[in-house]
Amino acid sequence: MDQDLVASLLASAFEQSSTAQWLCDSQGLILKSNQAMINWLATDSSRLTETTLSSWLPDVLPAHLSQMSNRTVRSLTLFLPNDKTTPVKATFQPIKAASARHFWVSLLPATDTRDPDLPLQTLFDSSQDSIAYSLLDGTILLANPAFLSMLDRSVMDVIGHNYREFTPENFVSLEESRIREQLLSNNVSEVYDKRFLRPDGTPVDMSIRLALVRDDQGEPLGVWSVSRDVSMRNQLIESLANSERRFRSLFRTSMDAIGLWTPDHQLQFANNAYLTMTGYTQSELSQLTFHEMTPPGWEDIDTEIAQQVEERGYSDVFEKELLHRDGTIIPVSIRATAVRDRDGSISGSWVIIRDIRAYKRVLNALEHSQNMLEQTNRMARVGGWEYNAQTYQFTLTDESFRILAIPRTFNTSLTNIQKLFSEESQQQLFEQIGHTLDGGLASDLEIPLDGFEPPRWLRITAQPAIDTQGVTYVVGAVQDITEFKNRQQSLEQDRDEFQRMAFHDSLTQLPNRLLLEDRFRQLNFQANRSNGRVAVIVIDLDDFKDINDRHGHPAGDALLRAIASRLTQTVRQSDTVARLGGDEFIILAALDDAEEASLVASKVHQQLQKPIDWDGTQLHCSCSLGVALYPEQGDDFSTLYQAADLAMYKAKTTGKNRMEVSDQ
Repeated sequence: MDQDLVASLLASAFEQSSTAQWLCDSQGLILKSNQAMINWLATDSSRLTETTLSSWLPDVLPAHLSQMSNRTVRSLTLFLPNDKTTPVKATFQPIKAASARHFWVSLLPATDTRDPDLPLQTLFDSSQDSIAYSLLDGTILLANPAFLSMLDRSVMDVIGHNYREFTPENFVSLEESRIREQLLSNNVSEVYDKRFLRPDGTPVDMSIRLALVRDDQGEPLGVWSVSRDVSMRNQLIESLANSERRFRSLFRTSMDAIGLWTPDHQLQFANNAYLTMTGYTQSELSQLTFHEMTPPGWEDIDTEIAQQVEERGYSDVFEKELLHRDGTIIPVSIRATAVRDRDGSISGSWVIIRDIRAYKRVLNALEHSQNMLEQTNRMARVGGWEYNAQTYQFTLTDESFRILAIPRTFNTSLTNIQKLFSEESQQQLFEQIGHTLDGGLASDLEIPLDGFEPPRWLRITAQPAIDTQGVTYVVGAVQDITEFKNRQQSLEQDRDEFQRMAFHDSLTQLPNRLLLEDRFRQLNFQANRSNGRVAVIVIDLDDFKDINDRHGHPAGDALLRAIASRLTQTVRQSDTVARLGGDEFIILAALDDAEEASLVASKVHQQLQKPIDWDGTQLHCSCSLGVALYPEQGDDFSTLYQAADLAMYKAKTTGKNRMEVSDQ
């Protein structure tokens, strides 16, 4: 066995042993004491290493050590500091260390009937690895608990049995050929995979290594085996393989176009959807750059996507247009994600593109589609039901059982049917049936079915009916409208988002010019009724380009967002702050008189003098302001904006960081 391995195992067993032990040389000098010995002698390890065995065991002299055989047990007297007559049982076990002869010395009280622990016994019994010792013919002589647990067999079923009884034939052939040759030539085998069999035939995959034991004449005696369960490793390998197969399947069958682009905009891979969407073949696409597939006017979007991928590893979802091979313009949504190499550098980008032509058509026809869906839903009788007011029982069609997710053997009493819904929905259902019975009017109810996440929505209609015997019933229909609800919610969210994007600046979320002009018309109307004024204040940041050049665009964007927030907090809620693009902002303020305009502008100017903290850096950016008043400088927004803009330009050309009121 490998000498380093032996030394490591002995050291571990020595330290962990519950038996007091010394390691000494052939002259009896104590070289090392384990913790059990230190605790028993109530002294520190440094004092022990300065003494000899005879200091503690007077009956043991160097001459005695040289005469001791392989494993000698003697009854001796231990000299403790406060007790010179403690009887002990000492075990002397010689070991070879390099060219010298050393001894393990183990002590137990004379009254203790236990055999002193062998140095490797603790390690052997407690190891999580499966350890066994067998003769050359394969007969197992020793097996630790982990080995027995691995085979799911008892000691009697393993000890004295041949390892071939637990090993498939193909592994036996391997071990008797190549592995046996390795043992005889190197005394240790390579680590190889092996399979054992449990009593029920269940295979156990293990990683195993063998070590040959020889006698003093060098003849082979037996074999130690150390095995470790590799099922978790194999599961991980299989999981990775499955993940790769799923990815390849997704890549090939995805309805979205997926492509891998290099940093220099060359396409490496493209799925079938990509080829279909663009009309190109794989070889043709490899000759084109991403920009060549983009119609004019969308270059800024491409630049923004590339910048976001470089800065944070992925981009937002953008809408743009793609150029088909035949010249057709295709509206698409697009998102990109960085691919990194082992060093963390970006080696490419996965780009996912979705054709949104159908989505655009649906969005444009939202109101019409909603009305059509509502009418169709009222008329559709997907599942039928009726309720007998005398027996309190429901009768359901087969489709109703499916929609309610209950078996046909389900007891359809009113009490049981109500349990399918939450307490709130139960009350609504009970009131609907009662209202239909008492009032004789048809009703329509939308409630979620309990126990489903995400919610599963049902539409339940009801109307009264009377049979030929005069018994009153409630009949109706039940329909699963979950998809409709989700679609309705999604379309409404998309509509709201498109409206927000149409009237707001994407960076600062402030109103843009379209919404600003509408707000001006409202303030104009109010000013005419109250004989008031409307101030148009144009704000332009001084030397904003220096911020971008010195700190980068992220700093510039952060500054614009901070200024937008500061302006919103400075003016009244009834006033409007907007961003017209770049570093230009505008404020609309309703005033009682003309003098207020300068006060508002001065307050804004003062607030913008304060620095803005960005990533631990103080950003300073002054501003120039121009002010125009309605109705003094004009009756419409365009005229007032032009007057305020000219005043701002005058402030900027006469020193910057100041305010000018239009005198036109």
